[in-house]
Amino acid sequence: MGRLIASLLLITSLTILTKESNKKNRAIFLNFVIFFFAVILQGAVDFIGSAFFRGEEFKYANFLSWEFTTIAYILFLSAAIVYLVIDLLFHNMKRYQKYLATYTIVLVFFGFHFYPFVLISFYLYSPQDIKQWKSLDDYLEGTHTEAVKTDGNIPTAVELATSVKLQSWSNGQPIGDLYPRENIKRIEELMPYLEADNWKVLFCKPIFLKIIYMNVLLIGFIILFFGYQYKKDPPQGAYIDKIMFLFLLFCSMEIVHNWGFIKSIEWTSVSEMFSIGQYVTLVIELLMVLFFSLRLKFITSVQGEFYETELATNPQQVSRWRDWVDNIVLAKFFNFKIFNGRLFQNPSSK
Repeated sequence: MGRLIASLLLITSLTILTKESNKKNRAIFLNFVIFFFAVILQGAVDFIGSAFFRGEEFKYANFLSWEFTTIAYILFLSAAIVYLVIDLLFHNMKRYQKYLATYTIVLVFFGFHFYPFVLISFYLYSPQDIKQWKSLDDYLEGTHTEAVKTDGNIPTAVELATSVKLQSWSNGQPIGDLYPRENIKRIEELMPYLEADNWKVLFCKPIFLKIIYMNVLLIGFIILFFGYQYKKDPPQGAYIDKIMFLFLLFCSMEIVHNWGFIKSIEWTSVSEMFSIGQYVTLVIELLMVLFFSLRLKFITSVQGEFYETELATNPQQVSRWRDWVDNIVLAKFFNFKIFNGRLFQNPSSK
């Protein structure tokens, strides 16, 4: 369902891109086209792995596809949002300057968090957590396999500590054995991940933690977007602010999803929680479809073409478009007389 909605958003964004009369706004929706394409590509990972990469020589193809499409997903989401903020703050800058500023900001933060994943293809196999888990798993597989299979009992942490000496790791290399007390404590922490597919939570934790950091950054930029809009009230394309608000909700849900993931231990509970959270995200994405469609309908109308042309050629003489959402908010939550100024002025009423 999510991929179908992403496909609708991709098609709508692409149509807006071709119909957009304001060249500066084309760049905004070009970024969205790239992002939604990355979303669809991310969803195609399982199909790519099972349909095209078979055999022992391709056993890691599915993993690598998932890893790099996940990284591309957050990269292009960051670029789309940061560019929109740069476009608002520095509206008179040339497009190449906005792109330069956008990718400078994005790549600095992206590089800080994701450079190990880019430099080391199998980086997720090298963190200390997974190395220590592998030591425990190998020991159990080698010495306690039959006992675990017959009665389902895994030795206690104290029992394991007498035979297994976990090591500290740095940059994928062991640097020394843990002290006895720390060894027992660490084994206790890792033991829940020895059951069934729980190791997948530990394995994916680093990449999802980095995604959380990037989404926190994006929320900061979106708050800057609305703060600047409230303070300066520059002219803005119709429905752009509503789309930005939906991305605020979207990034917030991404944090909730990924935080719940890394704080869970059982893989089955992660899957269940992820499925529940996806319903909220689907509602947000459906609202995106709505407002992207309203944007398309607006720019292809006579009134919309006139407004967007004036916005591109003479923005100082254009006030912000007040749409039906603004009217509802004004009517239900504010004193219309107080806010009936330039911030909520509808050009059609002049």
